[in-house]
Parts: sequence; C-alpha cells; structure tokens
Amino acid sequence: MKNNLWKAIVPFTAILLLLLSPFTTLEAQVNGNSENVDADWMSNEELEQKLDEIEEASSGKVEVSVIGHSRQDREIYAARVGKGDQVLLINGNIHGNEKSGPEALMQMLETLGTSDSSLAQAVREGVTIVAVPRLNVDGAEITQRQNIFPWDDVLATYPHLEDAEPAWYYSDRNEGFDINRDFNPDLSYEPQLEDLPGTGADPGFFLTNESQTLRDFYLDLQAEFGEVEAFVDLHHMGTPKTNETGEDVTIAIDYPPLGPDENPKYADWPKLDQDKSKRYSLAAALGVKEFSDNKEPGVVRYLHPEERDLPGQARSSFALNGTATVLFEMPGQQPEYGYDQELIDRVENGLWGIATRMADDSIDNLNGDDFLSLPKYWTSSASDMKILVERFDEEGEFESDSVSHSLMIHLSALSNYEEKELAEKVVKHTESFKLLLDHQKENELITDKAYNRLKDDANYLIEKW
Repeated sequence: MKNNLWKAIVPFTAILLLLLSPFTTLEAQVNGNSENVDADWMSNEELEQKLDEIEEASSGKVEVSVIGHSRQDREIYAARVGKGDQVLLINGNIHGNEKSGPEALMQMLETLGTSDSSLAQAVREGVTIVAVPRLNVDGAEITQRQNIFPWDDVLATYPHLEDAEPAWYYSDRNEGFDINRDFNPDLSYEPQLEDLPGTGADPGFFLTNESQTLRDFYLDLQAEFGEVEAFVDLHHMGTPKTNETGEDVTIAIDYPPLGPDENPKYADWPKLDQDKSKRYSLAAALGVKEFSDNKEPGVVRYLHPEERDLPGQARSSFALNGTATVLFEMPGQQPEYGYDQELIDRVENGLWGIATRMADDSIDNLNGDDFLSLPKYWTSSASDMKILVERFDEEGEFESDSVSHSLMIHLSALSNYEEKELAEKVVKHTESFKLLLDHQKENELITDKAYNRLKDDANYLIEKW
C-alpha cells in the first residue's frame, strides 16, 4: 500500500481528474514457458499460508473460510473483514493468468486486519468486505486463462447434454472454460441442452464448479445482507496507450457491458442500475489517484463501445440482480509479464477508493456521468480518430502537415454523416478514407504505426455501421 494510506483519513470528496485517453483489444491467451516469471507470484499453497497468517494476526478481525472446490478439488478461499451493513464482494484471478488481484487483496486484508489507523477502522465499521482472492485455482496453477474441465468430463457430469456442442466459451486447446463467461443473471439456472452452444450475447450456463461456487456465495451474502451492494472483478488485459497523449494505460476501469443505455433486452431486470455502477467505477478511479504517491495519468475507461453486450460475465449477471459492479483491467498478462509491485499497489488503491466512499456513504454523492470523462483508448467514432490523427501528427508519424490535413478533412465529413446517422454515407466515406490511407502508405507518407491503427479503426467503424 502506498504511504498516503497510512496518513490520517483523507477527505472523501471527489477529486477532479485531469486525464487524457486509450486502445487495443484484450490480448489473446499468451503461450510460453512460465517457469521463471511465476516465481514471484503467490502459488496456491503460498496463498493459503498467507491467508492463515493474516487471520491469525488479525485477532479475530479477518475470518477465512473455504467456500468451494475447483474441478480438480483444490480449495477456493474467501476472507471476510468488517461489520458494516453493506457488503463489498471482491473477486480475483477468475482468469488463471491474471495474478495481480490476489496480491493486492492480501495487502488490503492485512491492513484491515492489523491496522488501527482511522482509515482502517472507518472501513471496518462501515463496510463488510468479502474477498475471493483466487477463484480459478486450477488455471492459476498452470498459468492459463481457462480452468481445467475437458468436454468429455462435462458430458459425464451433465449426461443430458450428450448431444450438445461445446459452449462457445470452451477452449478445445486448453480443455477448459473461460469462467468469466459462465454466469447467468438467473441465479437458479441449470444447464439446458437447447441453450448450448450460445453466443457472447447470451448468458452463460453455470457449467463450472468455480462459477457455481461464486454464484452460491453471492446468494448467501444476498440472503444475509438483503443485497450485495457492490462487486469488483480484478483482471489483466493488453498494454494499450491513451488516444490523446499516447501515455501507457496503467489501469482501465469499467461498468457492466450490457449494450446501450436503456437496452430493451433487459427490461425484465428492473434492478439493473448502470448509473450506480458508474459511481462505483468513478470511486475506484479516484482511489487510484488519491492513494498514490504519483500523478497516475494512465487511469482510463476500459473498452466499452455502446454495442458491447456480455451478460455471461460475472459482473454483468450480478449487476442485473441489483449490484453495482466494477471491472479492473491491469496491463500485462502472464506468463509474458512478470511481477509488478506498482501495478499491485494500483489495484489496492482503487479498492480503497471504493471502500472508503462506501464507509462514509459519499459514494452516493458522486456523479456517474463523471466517470465518462475518463480517457479512452479505443475508437468508436470519427471524432476519436481525429484525436489520433492530431497525436500522430505531433509525434511525427506523417511525412508532412498536408498528410494529416487530408485525413482530417475526410474525418470531418465522416463526423457530419455520423451525427446525421446517414449509415450508407458513413460506410462509403470510411471506405474512401481507407483508400487514402493506402495511398499514403504506398508513397511512404505515413508510418506503419499510424497506418495500422487508423486502418483498424476504419474497419471497426464500417462493421459498426
């Protein structure tokens, strides 16, 4: 934890964020030998030992329990601290190669369990924090995204699915599931033959031990507290840069990806409150900045075009049941990237940003729309592409000012067609923009970096419209 956390309680007022913008999609599963890079990350055995140490040192403040077992019968742990009447559920390592979450949670739990600082006391009094540091214990053991559950074992477990195709989020190569697609807002759902294989726009099927364990744990907390106030899911992603400044993204934060606002698809889920999730997401961003000793210019929104709709994610399913949910995405996945203490501290700082504001109820006074002022790193409009062209021009990615000028003329016209929702003209003009890029590339007027990014963005706009 950063030094600032040990000072007196910071004012729980919103800090104005002076940020700029980020893109790249999630990196594919990284292949490689993880022997060396995994040495500093906690193994499952070390995680269990650390939880025991924290529980013992806490003098009863932290309670550790086993809430379920993985497919390979490893124990899945939860730790609980605090006695507030609102519960914050935090989940880590749902993907086996995304390991900063458990490390950050150990730091936070140790402070909550052993510190007598006014900040720690205030959080313990106002909030009950429940953490599942490592959900995908099998995947973490071998550093792969999926759990381990071969399809033949699935059919043996669910004989009525004998004629089903594998769920769309099952990996033949890794013989396991992306657990974070295996959730369903109907928390009593059981796998049905007619629902498989499904698509990304459909809920998941609760096929895995791990998703069932987290679902059941959520239901237990819901029964105890009346509702689960907030849920945070800790992840890793690729290594994008902000659109406007080219700064490295150091943390990306998101609210649930459930399509555009007022999506009619979810009319039967009246508890969904996207503004509430935006407030909690903003609190996380504020926490990263205020608890850090650095300026943190790389705090951004995670990839969230309006059409992105993923109800099978844990955060989406819980949001549809009335919980404010927040996604943390940290740059760099394992085994390609190694241990990073600054990154771990940044995760913890974001969690404190939520917990402190829950403790004094100031989280309810935040403006959810302020979250949308955080920078972007992806393109969803011609305006985003204009920002990129301006940055590329400043960075010397074009042979001359006339190159950027011609691109800006095309993008200004394209923006006009977008505003008028003239889809045919948007597509036609974007195709023309691509031809211009090709001409500039052939004549060595534009660098590969700028060409590839703008070409990819143009293709995205064509697909969108």
